[in-house]
Amino acid sequence: MAGVSVGTVDRALNNRGRISPEAKTRIEIIAAKLNYRKNKVAKSLANRKLNLKIALVLHIQANEFFSEVLRGIERARTEIADFGISVEIYRCKEFDPQDQLHSIDMALAGGAKAIVIVPINHPDIIKRLHRLNEEKIPFVLLASVLEDVSCFSAVRCDYTRSGWMAGGLLRLISGGVCNALAFFPSFSMLGHRQRMEGFSTYLKNYCPKIYLENIIELPNDSFDSFQIVRDELSAHPHVNHIVYNGIFTEAGIKAIENSGRQINSIFFDLSPFTRQALVDGRITASIFQQPEHQGYRSIMVLFDYFTANVIPKELTIVEAHILFKECIEDIIYP
Repeated sequence: MAGVSVGTVDRALNNRGRISPEAKTRIEIIAAKLNYRKNKVAKSLANRKLNLKIALVLHIQANEFFSEVLRGIERARTEIADFGISVEIYRCKEFDPQDQLHSIDMALAGGAKAIVIVPINHPDIIKRLHRLNEEKIPFVLLASVLEDVSCFSAVRCDYTRSGWMAGGLLRLISGGVCNALAFFPSFSMLGHRQRMEGFSTYLKNYCPKIYLENIIELPNDSFDSFQIVRDELSAHPHVNHIVYNGIFTEAGIKAIENSGRQINSIFFDLSPFTRQALVDGRITASIFQQPEHQGYRSIMVLFDYFTANVIPKELTIVEAHILFKECIEDIIYP
C-alpha cells in the first residue's frame, strides 16, 4: 500500500533509521488505518530461524506468463529468507501429469513442509492432492483451478470473468459487429477452459452480430502457435478481430503481421512483447492478470501461516485490468 519494500516498512515501524521522514510518516498513517500491531511471535520466529522449505511445483518448463509469476516468487523468496524459510522450484515436462506427480514426491522427500502448485487437471493429480490433505500438508493452488479439490488456499484470477472481459472488450472495440477468431492455451488446465467458456457465453448472450468463426486451442510451442494462427487467418479472410490468449505472445503478433491485414487484437497480460506491441500500436488492448502478484501472494500466504499462524482465505482473486497503449507509463505523447 505504501509502495515501498518490506524492509522499508520494517525500518519505519521499528525506528531503525535510513528512511526519509516523508516515507516514514506515510507508512505510519497506513499502519494506523489498518490498526496494525506488532506481532511478537513472528518477531521471535524471525530471530530464531524456522528452517522450513516450501516447494513450488509447476506444470511446464517455462513460458511468458510464468516468467512473470516467477518474478513474484523470487521477490517473496528474498523477503522471507531471513526467517529461515526457503523456496525450491520444480519444473515439470509440458502438461505431463506423471512428471508432476514425481515432482510432488521429490519435493516431499526433499523436506518440503508445504507446496505451491500449478496443477494439471488430471485424475492422478487430483488423487495425489487429496492425499496431501490426508497427510495434513498445506498446499496452495497457484493461477489455476480444480473442481472438487479442497486446498489450504488458492491464488488466481477469475477465469470466467476474464473471458467475459475479453468478450466485452471485443464488443466495444468492434462496435458489436465483426468476424473474429479466438485462440486459447491448453484446455488440460481447467482455468483455460473456463476462460474460453466465459468468452463464448458472453458473445452468445450479448453480441448477436459478432460472428466467431473458430475457437482454437494452441500448443505450448512458439513456432507451432505461429503456424496455427497464420493458417487460421489465411483460412478466414473475413476475420478482422482476434482474441489471443496463447502462451507465446510474439508468435501471435508475428502471425498477425504476416497476414498483411488490418486486424484489431486483444491479448492477455504484459510480456515484453505485448508491452512493446501495445506501444507500437500493433495490438489494440491487453487484459492484465497481475501474474507477478499472483506468484508473490502464493508464497506469502504460507509465510503468514508459518510465522504468525494466520489462516488464509480459501480463495484470493487477483483483479484483472484492461490495458491500452495510453496506460503504458513511459509512453511519450506529442
